[in-house]
Amino acid sequence: MARTFITPFLILSCLVASPVTHAGGEYKEKFRSGPCKIEREVKRDGEYKEERKCKGGPRGYEHKEKYRDGPCLIERKWDDDGEYEEKVECKRS
Repeated sequence: MARTFITPFLILSCLVASPVTHAGGEYKEKFRSGPCKIEREVKRDGEYKEERKCKGGPRGYEHKEKYRDGPCLIERKWDDDGEYEEKVECKRS
């Protein structure tokens, strides 16, 4: 059981600890994680964007929230049909 927890934790910590650098300093990826479609983009000037859209979540309520976390603006939206959307935009100051 400890092994199933440690492996994702190590992978996540490696991703967080290492900065994303690629040829030209720009990076873009699209992938799926379970019921979610995720798009990430890092620009040369340090700007970071992530958009996550998920289907099949809890139904029956709508909720929106928008807040800042350091240099990042985070917007989240839950729809009453079970869809979830999250946008993260970070700018280097």
